[in-house]
Amino acid sequence: MSWKRLPTFFANIPLKLMPLSEGQQKAFETNGTLKQVAFQTIPSVSKPELKKYLESVYGLNVATVRTLNYEGAKKRSKHGFFRRADYKKVYVTFKNTNKADSSSA
Repeated sequence: MSWKRLPTFFANIPLKLMPLSEGQQKAFETNGTLKQVAFQTIPSVSKPELKKYLESVYGLNVATVRTLNYEGAKKRSKHGFFRRADYKKVYVTFKNTNKADSSSA
């Protein structure tokens, strides 16, 4: 009996890139790379899923993934109260793949 590897399916993970800070913008202009970025996604996504998704779909070298869960804001309108959707903020740190650093070491 031979075992077959099951196909890997990726969930439809909505990732929204958060705006870069001024320091990150300056670092990107000088180096051309970023060390860390922030995304906004749905709360049900886990850290291993995000890491595997970013590495396989986008080809990024992810070092760490940190997450924060946020509750949707409660708002009031003329029709009554409503709540915005909950979300998860994800901080992704990339591995240092600078070729200048690796060739000198």
